[in-house]
Amino acid sequence: MWVVCSALALLAGLAGCSGDDDSAGSGADSGTGSRSDGGGAGGAGGSTGGTGGTGMQNPAEACGSGPCADHEGDKDFVADGVPSGASALFDDATEHDTGSDAAREPAMLYPSHETMFPINVSRIRHEWIAGDANTLFRLRFVGPNTTVSVFATGTNWEPDEEAWDWIAESNRGSAVELTVTALDQAAPGDAYSSKPITLLFSRSEVEGAIYYWSTGTKGIMRALVSDPVPVKFYTDPMAADADQCVACHTVSRDGKKLAVGYGGETLRVINVDDRSVILPTDTMATTEPPMMMKPPMGGGGMPSAWTTFSPDATMLLVAADGKLTLIDATTGDPMGANEGLVPLPDGKIGTHPDWSALGDKVVITLGATGGNKEVEGGEIAVLTYDNGSWGEPEVLVPSAGGEDNNFFPVWSPDSKWIAFVNATGKSKDATSATLKLLEVGTKKVVEMTRINERVNNEDGITGIGNSMPTWAPSTEPGTFWLAFSSLRAYASVRPQDEKEDQIWIGAVEPDQSDPSYAAFWAPFQSIDAGNHRAFWTHASEDTQCRCVDECGDGLDNDCDGSADEDDCQVCEAQEICSDGIDNDCNCQVDECTREICDDGIDNDGDGNADDQDPACDGPD
Repeated sequence: MWVVCSALALLAGLAGCSGDDDSAGSGADSGTGSRSDGGGAGGAGGSTGGTGGTGMQNPAEACGSGPCADHEGDKDFVADGVPSGASALFDDATEHDTGSDAAREPAMLYPSHETMFPINVSRIRHEWIAGDANTLFRLRFVGPNTTVSVFATGTNWEPDEEAWDWIAESNRGSAVELTVTALDQAAPGDAYSSKPITLLFSRSEVEGAIYYWSTGTKGIMRALVSDPVPVKFYTDPMAADADQCVACHTVSRDGKKLAVGYGGETLRVINVDDRSVILPTDTMATTEPPMMMKPPMGGGGMPSAWTTFSPDATMLLVAADGKLTLIDATTGDPMGANEGLVPLPDGKIGTHPDWSALGDKVVITLGATGGNKEVEGGEIAVLTYDNGSWGEPEVLVPSAGGEDNNFFPVWSPDSKWIAFVNATGKSKDATSATLKLLEVGTKKVVEMTRINERVNNEDGITGIGNSMPTWAPSTEPGTFWLAFSSLRAYASVRPQDEKEDQIWIGAVEPDQSDPSYAAFWAPFQSIDAGNHRAFWTHASEDTQCRCVDECGDGLDNDCDGSADEDDCQVCEAQEICSDGIDNDCNCQVDECTREICDDGIDNDGDGNADDQDPACDGPD
């Protein structure tokens, strides 16, 4: 079976759980350019042909810790069982126009048209419907730099790292057209092709770690988006409390602290690096290894349903039973007036808090009834925060009345947008749930049709419980990414489920009329478990974090949790030589590589400025 499954039997704590997370079911540039054709003849038993470009890139520009593949030309890949001469069969066949014979024509099932993929995610299932009598297939990926042909006898194929280098990395930041052509090996005179679909690839790696809740372990799993399998992160599978259920988790923006509902809905805060317990302390003596003792928070701990850390992770806002309480994330002491209780309008409950990276606002669900796992009549509201003082809730998305419900709001990395969920009826088990995007400055709600309704290359698919969105962290503007939970079908591998959701990921470019792209199934998760609440945060493995925070872009450039900090810098697009300043904020002073031709400065340090420099087409 193709599906990658994690070693849950070794990692899981499989004891029962009194309750799980609430859920519905429980910057790339696109475009094409010219390509340079190279040689390459297909053959049986492996990959052949191609021109094998060897250009190296600055690792920080796109591919993290390693160089990007930079191939050009044609390349063939041949799956096991394909007869020799397969390429010639397609070359010699009469290819019929798409639409001429619906019964014989193949069709792409997965991925969907207009899916964008991170270049660091290679294990993507490609699956198609064969069409009548067809037994041999050719996938063709045509991009601005490469044309890749894949020959197969089955109806699914997964690229290895080499194939992904040719298809995705060599066309990073661009669009690739995919078509499947099919014929009958017994009568190969006629070939039929599918309607082409467009796939897009990010310009750089998508980093950060995803922490999500799994029914298989009743705990928090962790994976990078590029990982083949996750690990059981909390509770620690090697600790004495490995079988304890934890849920409803949140991770600080810098990825260093985790808050969970431990053993149900009792707050626990831990250090991510070593899983040591910060809060509370009355259960610490029972863990292995023993933890540092701190003053207990009283009783068995503080009730907690949903939480959010301040950007610097020093404070924690806790939602429980429709109330919001601010506490110190290290001591557990309440902060601010009224024992930390946030004032809310009479008759309203507050839940699902999320703190912006700028630190001055928290977005919440302001509901009519409910409080923990079931909210009704929800509105999306923002609370201002200033040194312990809270402003009045400002409703940005009101409920339309009746059963209209808005919930699970989350800030975009630049704090300009809020993704949220809209559904009919209660928030729990809301199969009607869809994701929407709110432009904070204008209060305009934008529909995201592709991410919500395009499934297995069919449009208009509803009732699939798209819920619990979280944004990937970002250190630069452009394309953002949302992870979310959905009951939708995944190719032919997993049909639409009535209750157990899984994690899907979609790219978002807010300036488009439909800012979303079609979503893809997160390939690190187990197909056999329900997986949701995919909280995405910075990780120690991130390589694209900058050494300084850039002023005015709203992004957490240095990956410390906060954006536009007091010590932020104004960064120029280009380094200027010999001025003793790190102009481009890459932590290297006077590192000059390119001449600016109209500023009167020798930018690249070769002794020539502007039109005197050969780089500016100046004199020889």
